[in-house]
Amino acid sequence: MKYHKKPVTVEAFQWGVDEVPMWFMKHNGVRSLGKNLRLKVSDGWIIVYPNEYIIKGVHGEIYSCKPDIFEETYVNVNDTDRMIPDDIGNDIHEFLHGGDK
Repeated sequence: MKYHKKPVTVEAFQWGVDEVPMWFMKHNGVRSLGKNLRLKVSDGWIIVYPNEYIIKGVHGEIYSCKPDIFEETYVNVNDTDRMIPDDIGNDIHEFLHGGDK
């Protein structure tokens, strides 16, 4: 079977690139390893390397993601050049119904 990923909003930042957000500073499962991090996640401890994304999931869980996978999977909510599925649906609705919603 094939599945589509449900559209959800998560918080994330790119390690070593973005400013570290307050929600991550409050996470007590972090150890510095020079430029890398040792990060406690639900399955145990992982190593986060520079440029990887650290994500706070919909249930508050923390995990990391490689940059290429993150960029294929997520869209910045402030990125006005990209369309999200709701926008596409709204555009189709407006086209079919002359702008009435």
